[in-house]
Amino acid sequence: MMLDDKNLGMKIAQLIDLSKGERATMLRNYQEYMGAVEIQKRIFENELKVNNQLANDFRGEIVDGLVGYMFGKPVVWKVENEKFTETERKRIEGMLSNFRKRNGISDLDAETAEYMSVCGYGARLCWVGLDGLERVKNLKPWEVTFVTDSGTEEVINALYFYEKEMWNGGTRWIEERAEWYDGTFVHFFVNYGQGFIRDSREPENPKKHLFDFIPVIRFENNNLLMSDFEKVRSLIDAFDRVCSDSQNEIEEFRLAYMVFVGAEPTEEVMRQARKTGAFGTDEGTDIRFITKQINGEFIRDHLKLLNDNIYKFAKAVDMSDENFSGFQQSGESRKWKLLAFENRAVKKERKFEKGLRTMFRVLCSAWKKKEIPLKAEDLDFEFTRNLPADMLYSAEVSTKLKGLVSEKTRLGLLPFVDDVDKEIKLLSDDDSPDNRNQNVA
Repeated sequence: MMLDDKNLGMKIAQLIDLSKGERATMLRNYQEYMGAVEIQKRIFENELKVNNQLANDFRGEIVDGLVGYMFGKPVVWKVENEKFTETERKRIEGMLSNFRKRNGISDLDAETAEYMSVCGYGARLCWVGLDGLERVKNLKPWEVTFVTDSGTEEVINALYFYEKEMWNGGTRWIEERAEWYDGTFVHFFVNYGQGFIRDSREPENPKKHLFDFIPVIRFENNNLLMSDFEKVRSLIDAFDRVCSDSQNEIEEFRLAYMVFVGAEPTEEVMRQARKTGAFGTDEGTDIRFITKQINGEFIRDHLKLLNDNIYKFAKAVDMSDENFSGFQQSGESRKWKLLAFENRAVKKERKFEKGLRTMFRVLCSAWKKKEIPLKAEDLDFEFTRNLPADMLYSAEVSTKLKGLVSEKTRLGLLPFVDDVDKEIKLLSDDDSPDNRNQNVA
């Protein structure tokens, strides 16, 4: 049902209000990922006390580790060969190659995966530039709300809501803008303080976005749309507190309590003592220390427990752990240690592939008008894990498999072979009579 401007403006305002909590959570997660964490907000009633605020970047470790593992090597798009003629296939592959370069897809994929891991989902916008070429870009997830069908969970509308800084002479103000997407149009709305109204400054409003589907795509991190560090937030905050408090004890007088007999020091006296390291007292006053013993072993064990639990429950890998990175560890041994990490990567890979296929469903609707016969189902996506390769182990396995499986399957198992078809062709060229004669000569 088509809504008039007033009702659509009210619906936009209502969606923004209903999604406020969800958007605030995503923004908080992103700010924590960028370093604005709980320990930095801690204050003591007594301002004289040392208050270290040591933040340990476990959130970055959890997110960057998986993003690097999955997207350190670009996702490969493969066109189904059997369906197209040689001419069609070359045209499609050339078009996809130009599209990748034009949009910086490898970097875009890594950024999308980062948003997924931090915020619970990523969002991409497809649009057609003034040059008539299709483009894609990432949107900040906390600025995007999706309306889905209650039965199929398919996206039926998307709202992109953001604030824009405006200047007129020396006057500055913040303007609220909204873009409402349906299957055909994008509607531009603005809020001047009295609710959302259609933006009269846009020359074409609503404007056709030139696709047959919603051009804003959601890349889900998991079924619950939860960030990768949500479950271990309390453990990370506890680690920060223990580290900060330990540092406080090192820097503070709290390593030893000071006893005054016959006098009660003022705050001014204590401030002066911190500066000079000495007290001036009346005759007959006794000052001495009661030393406090700190159990360093207990603190180390407690930090290790927190560290291990953070990685365990986040299903991440501590790359600095000798049990993982030690020189005596084999490639196969590391694979077993990576099992939980890999299971997490597989789930993200499936969600990411779903988002990519939805993106191509949108893009192909525009390419169809240019008589490019490509459908989203004609593409396969290949993810390659980014890990140091145990070349000796891989070579031994490959040698043992020779004659037991096809050459394509055997070469595909080698981590240093990126393009199996190209490698087979190179092997074939090496075995050609001309090459053999040159080698003999």
